Amino acid sequence: MEEKDLQLIRSAKHGSKEAFALLVQNYKQYVYRTAYGILQSRTDAEDVVQEAFIKAYLSLAQLQEERSFPSWITTITTRLAIDLIKKRQRASPVTWDDSWLQIQDPKHDISHTELRLSVHHALAELNEDHRAILILREIHGFDYQEIANILQIPIGTVRSRLHSARMQLRKTLENHL
Repeated sequence: MEEKDLQLIRSAKHGSKEAFALLVQNYKQYVYRTAYGILQSRTDAEDVVQEAFIKAYLSLAQLQEERSFPSWITTITTRLAIDLIKKRQRASPVTWDDSWLQIQDPKHDISHTELRLSVHHALAELNEDHRAILILREIHGFDYQEIANILQIPIGTVRSRLHSARMQLRKTLENHL
């Protein structure tokens, strides 16, 4: 985290609306990618982003360690997104940056577009818990302990869900390819 972000967080904690507006500007794409990856819907993700920043603004004074702001805002966003999914119980297509996924098996001679579509369909078949774990780990790069804190689950559950999610994703991709 850059020093200027730390300064913005400190200023925002002391009531500076301008500093918080700059924080929103700096983190809105990050928060959006998290929400969108879980929700699979642009409209829902935009709603969650707004709600996440409102919650963050209202509870910023409670943030103990400024350096934990990225994981703190991710926790808020992830919980809001999962709550929305559970509330609506509906499925929508997902599109996201799948550059982390590398299939290097020469027998699978497919284009990047075909791979993205296959990943798109495979992710849509995962439940929200597995999708959230994959996004937090593979897209945002959080470690197991950070994911456990964000989702408020034991670290062993993070490991088992991540393993299950990867296996299910792999199996589904093999069937699509």
